Amino acid sequence: MLADSAYMLVFRILHITAGVLWVGSVFLFTTSIAPAAAAIAPAGAPLMGELLGKRRMLDRIIGLGVITVIAGLFLYWHDWHLFKSFGDWVTSRFGGSLTLGMVSALIALGIGASITRPNVRRMLALGAQVAASGAPPTPEVAAEIGAIQQRLKILARVGLGLLLFAVVAMSVARYL
Repeated sequence: MLADSAYMLVFRILHITAGVLWVGSVFLFTTSIAPAAAAIAPAGAPLMGELLGKRRMLDRIIGLGVITVIAGLFLYWHDWHLFKSFGDWVTSRFGGSLTLGMVSALIALGIGASITRPNVRRMLALGAQVAASGAPPTPEVAAEIGAIQQRLKILARVGLGLLLFAVVAMSVARYL
């Protein structure tokens, strides 16, 4: 019993702490940092270059998501095995709510790692290319940067929505 409690305590601390940092980072970036940088464009470009390029903020956020998901999968696996079958687990209100939250978080993490990250890297590469040239961006490059920024804005909002849904689904699961 004590080993089971310690196991659950460690994974719960990892899951909740990393999850709070993950969702909080996405929230802060989506609602404050990115809009502020856009509002003062092009002066915001160095800030975004520092955060996303040198400090690798997106990689850190994705890393927090990975820790959250891995710890959460251990907790999910443990709780699932308290039921007679996986079907009983998923169709219970508790298991169903956790499953919906897990799927939502996995989709958000997938979007961040497979769609957002490559777009950020492309935008940083274009910004470095413009900076190295010492001239204003060509109309084509400016259009591509603008399209990437718009895509990233949408992806950030979708990811934040999915994460907020996951938080709500998981936080109410025990009370359904």
